[in-house]
Amino acid sequence: MQANITQPGAYFSTGDPTTSIETTPYAPGMLGSSVTVKSERAIPAAGLPAGRIRTWQYVQGDSSMAVAPFLGAVMWWSNKTNYLVTTDLTVMGRGNVAGVCQVPAGTPFPAGSFFWIQRQGPGLVKLVNGEASTPTATNALQVIPSATSGKADTMAAGTAATYPVLGVTMAAKNAGDQTVLVSLDVPETV
Repeated sequence: MQANITQPGAYFSTGDPTTSIETTPYAPGMLGSSVTVKSERAIPAAGLPAGRIRTWQYVQGDSSMAVAPFLGAVMWWSNKTNYLVTTDLTVMGRGNVAGVCQVPAGTPFPAGSFFWIQRQGPGLVKLVNGEASTPTATNALQVIPSATSGKADTMAAGTAATYPVLGVTMAAKNAGDQTVLVSLDVPETV
């Protein structure tokens, strides 16, 4: 079993946690570790400049995933002990959220890859078509896991959440790709 540690630095094979995807981990003992870094990468489509603090966790994608991770995909635990994640919510249930994938669109993603998911800080989240409440620049909606693999839904603030809250919206939804900027706050799994 791997140790779950928070460390002051981490190895990103590309220098960026959003694009560091390996078929073999650089350091197997790093699996499950978390790191908080000041982001070098802006998210222009969402109006987010570089320099924001974000927390990442190093995980492995379940090789049996029917849907490969994508930008803003909600990732669920497939096996918490081995830090194995999936886009399929039915493996361990809708409440077992691991984090959100921030891999840019079009990035190759081999089955069983090792990569970083985001747990805290501003990040893009993919919403279901026809979300419960439409995010605007001012309404700060709660974001919860949906019943659709890899996607989230929104709820008005003050509404009792039926599943763990991933965070709150920070901007209006991008209708082109159904993503929204969210202030993520996904609890760390120990």
